[in-house]
Amino acid sequence: MCVNGLRSSLLSRASFLGAAGAAALPLFTEPARAMDALATEAPATPAPALVAPVGLSNANKRAADIASRSPFVTTLIAQAYALAGSISDLRLRAEVLGLLLNPAPFYMRKYPTMASRIALRDAMAKEGFVAADAPVEGLFPPVSDIGIAQPFWSAPGSDTNGHHAYPGGLCVHELFNARMAREFAHTYDDQYFDGSKAVNPDWVIAAAFYHDIMKSVVFQYNDDGTFFEELPIGATGGHHCLSGAEAIVRGHTPNFVTILLSAHAAPSLGDEAKVVTWCRAAAMIAGVDPIEFGLVRKTADGFALAHPAPIETFVSHLSDHDYVLTIHATHAVRPMLATVADRFGIKPGDGSALNWWRLTVSSLASNVGLYYALTKGEDAFVARIKKALA
Repeated sequence: MCVNGLRSSLLSRASFLGAAGAAALPLFTEPARAMDALATEAPATPAPALVAPVGLSNANKRAADIASRSPFVTTLIAQAYALAGSISDLRLRAEVLGLLLNPAPFYMRKYPTMASRIALRDAMAKEGFVAADAPVEGLFPPVSDIGIAQPFWSAPGSDTNGHHAYPGGLCVHELFNARMAREFAHTYDDQYFDGSKAVNPDWVIAAAFYHDIMKSVVFQYNDDGTFFEELPIGATGGHHCLSGAEAIVRGHTPNFVTILLSAHAAPSLGDEAKVVTWCRAAAMIAGVDPIEFGLVRKTADGFALAHPAPIETFVSHLSDHDYVLTIHATHAVRPMLATVADRFGIKPGDGSALNWWRLTVSSLASNVGLYYALTKGEDAFVARIKKALA
């Protein structure tokens, strides 16, 4: 389906997890409730129990244990499932819920051998998407025997010093962005289209949950409480293009893929080339031709989007700005946690213990909450930590 088919179905085929997601819907939604309530209130029925799947690495399992014991994270997990469950398109709803329940990187199945993975790395290097010496593991981080690296609900939202860098941070980040996407969609409709729902809220909510999902693969935990180093792809974080590839492999249309790949830059003001690059890279990873698939077209100067970008691409970009505050908060909170750690029995110089303690405190209190306390002074900051750990 072409990008300008704005009201066409987002799924070109039944998703692999569609049936499982549909079966799980009663756990997450109450159909009679309004979307506004679903987006701001915890659902009446619980989200799935936060039990780590078998086969996780010791570090990923440790992080999952932290997230499962955080009231802050568990509350927002329930709200994330509720918001995903408010998507009105039944197939898209089932796909997104299925993805959150099982963020396994299906794109990896197309490359079962090391030779095939090296060939992909080399082909991407030839196009300038990755460095010639890029580690193959950057495209194919390790996963467990059941195909999952870590649960959606325990993954961090960014790298060690980035936004939401704690167990559960990915869910916190995606929920915020999905809420913002929904509000932007409503605001554009109210102001420019007389409330006629010209902007599809399903698409932008789904894209907000989708476009960072491969962070669960690229930002795994090391034993010392740091994270895997992310491979840049197309001059942006590799998770972005990997998530786009995952959307293609799971059966989404070019329209939806373009929307989610516009999160890091809108296709305007000279940035269309960035989105085009990410579309081409995602298509290569997914094993499809980006022109034949309908993502881009050839031009005299190179490539362009296949069709004029829908409004949802701009909403997708606008919604992905939780990092503006949260990166600043992390950069202020992380060193301050190290400064006060000895008051909580953390020995100076014990980097691993400090890292895991910081991950625990941040998961319990959030770096934004800790930053707010820090703006009130060091005593308030320490008091907020004590309250979180109590």
